[in-house]
Amino acid sequence: MAKAKKVTAPKSNLPLSNFDLKKRYDVYYHMRKGVCACRDVAVKGKRTFEDVDEVKGPFVQYLELEDAKGRTFMLNYLHVFMICEAGVKVRFSSAK
Repeated sequence: MAKAKKVTAPKSNLPLSNFDLKKRYDVYYHMRKGVCACRDVAVKGKRTFEDVDEVKGPFVQYLELEDAKGRTFMLNYLHVFMICEAGVKVRFSSAK
């Protein structure tokens, strides 16, 4: 069995950092009925139905979120297209 090559990220001047899990965010995602938003949610983690060491694809990975009332729910992370700090007024329009 061939060993996997170690992939290194190209050098960049852009800063890269993790989400601050103490903050709350607005998460925008696609559903069949259109664009939806989960407002003022905390990111709790990632969830999967597979063994953690054997996750094979993005289709079984979910973003675990918690709303302001403490209810936890999961979104398939492939549907998420934008995350911003809670309460930020985002201006964008759809291109047709």
